[in-house]
Amino acid sequence: MAVAHIILVKFKPTVSETQAHNILKAVAHLKEELPGVVESVHLGVNFAARAKGFTHGFTMIFKDKAALETYDKSPEHIRVVTEDIRPNIEDLIAFDYEVEDYSSPRL
Repeated sequence: MAVAHIILVKFKPTVSETQAHNILKAVAHLKEELPGVVESVHLGVNFAARAKGFTHGFTMIFKDKAALETYDKSPEHIRVVTEDIRPNIEDLIAFDYEVEDYSSPRL
């Protein structure tokens, strides 16, 4: 079953929009660096008032839990987290779940 990996970040006030954009581009590039592991990447800037200070987010879709585990342990992912994300954020929320299709009727 497919897995969604959602990350919400609260960038430090010193991080410019250009820097934030470049960090998110580094995240998106992981799809190319890890072919067959990351199925899709969706990135965006928050526009809701109820986001509790979280400014940006991204969702990655993986084939299954094993693919997410491969991603989590990959040197490419660890590099982006340690070099790009952690030094530039105040807070982060990660939320992973198995994706179920509720659009079609169940038998």
